[in-house]
Amino acid sequence: MIVSVVFPGFNTTAVPGASPAFNRKTCQLSLAVNIPPGFSFGIKAVGYRGRYQLDSNVTAIQRSLYYFPGEIAQATASSVFTGPGNDEYHNILEFSNPVLSPCGESTILNLASSIRVDNKANEQGGGYISVDSLKIGENQTYAFDWVKC
Repeated sequence: MIVSVVFPGFNTTAVPGASPAFNRKTCQLSLAVNIPPGFSFGIKAVGYRGRYQLDSNVTAIQRSLYYFPGEIAQATASSVFTGPGNDEYHNILEFSNPVLSPCGESTILNLASSIRVDNKANEQGGGYISVDSLKIGENQTYAFDWVKC
């Protein structure tokens, strides 16, 4: 199974003097999943593509988390870019403790992606980060993790 998502306009900036409320964005996907009897699944990793431009000592943080409704546990992964820099990126965010779905039950997978630019260490600096796409199941290493239960 492969899930690919394209994000038009999923970007954020930090500029001198702007309120921190404007330097973050979040997007949550809710996907209905039919799980075969006797199986459960989690996500090993997600792949992100995008672009960033950061002045010296300005950081961009990319975070991903997923969970299943009614479950307390959440799996999280993140990456940080520190300026100066101006480049495209392709990140694989690995979940260190994948959360498993209920066994053999249809469920909802909630996957949230967030980005933030922080210029606290350089208040005269600025920066930008965008996420163009997300992919789960790119290859055998980074994919859904199906488990017999």
